[in-house]
Amino acid sequence: MAAISLRQRLLKGAKSYGPMLLSDSPVAAEILAGTGYGHILVDHEHSPTNVRSGQALLQAIQGAAAFSSVKTEPIVRLPSPHDPAYMKKVLDSMRLPAGVLVPMVDNAETALAVARSTRYPKQETSQLSGQGGIRGCAVPFIRGSSWGRNVDYMKQCETDLLVMVQVESLAGVQAIPDIAAVEGIDAIFLGPMDLSCSIGKMGLFDDEQVKGLIQAAEQAVRDSDCLLAGFRSPGRDLKEMFDAGYSLVCGSVDVRLLQNAAFQDLEAAKAAME
Repeated sequence: MAAISLRQRLLKGAKSYGPMLLSDSPVAAEILAGTGYGHILVDHEHSPTNVRSGQALLQAIQGAAAFSSVKTEPIVRLPSPHDPAYMKKVLDSMRLPAGVLVPMVDNAETALAVARSTRYPKQETSQLSGQGGIRGCAVPFIRGSSWGRNVDYMKQCETDLLVMVQVESLAGVQAIPDIAAVEGIDAIFLGPMDLSCSIGKMGLFDDEQVKGLIQAAEQAVRDSDCLLAGFRSPGRDLKEMFDAGYSLVCGSVDVRLLQNAAFQDLEAAKAAME
């Protein structure tokens, strides 16, 4: 499995499950990666993580391969919908195979800008609707290319970089057919909490309007050539999600895993003392 990237496995029909990392802790990143998850989502949007600390997290995740039989791949969620400079820094610090997730993508124009920011000019097999890539090139000097030692790095960017965009609004759901048609986008990632917020019903996942919106988004992705990915909403059955066509699911958060374990530990101690 380690010889085949997550992107290639998903395109061949495999599935992946993993947590999101919000703590900005290399220790937590290494422990989770050593557990054997298919992927870990390293969040730069709602966490303290930045490019510098994010590189330490990537090093911890990839270092865990030394004591795990499963190679967990990192996926970095960027902080904003289109920031080619930030994307460039993330990609330069990231050894492949790995992935990126860009939040708040509501239209095909933004999706195309995302795809272009992940590709080098004139380098990609597809010319991205004739516009080409815009990623600045420092291949001989970056961690991504193993400081220039990976001579196949530019080609590997085409084959082993998973590119996902996150749809989290009503407008985004309506634009899924156009977003999915953009060359260079591998998966559409659904954010159910933000989808519920976008219609004024935050977290009301039993509400018929919220359920209808999520189901419409899922169907639109299934009808496209993109992979379906997303967060697990509270209480939703994981098997039902994979049966519904999800290729990749993020279902837990490092800080919540720690919090839940701490509560259980304390309750056990209280019961013992009583």
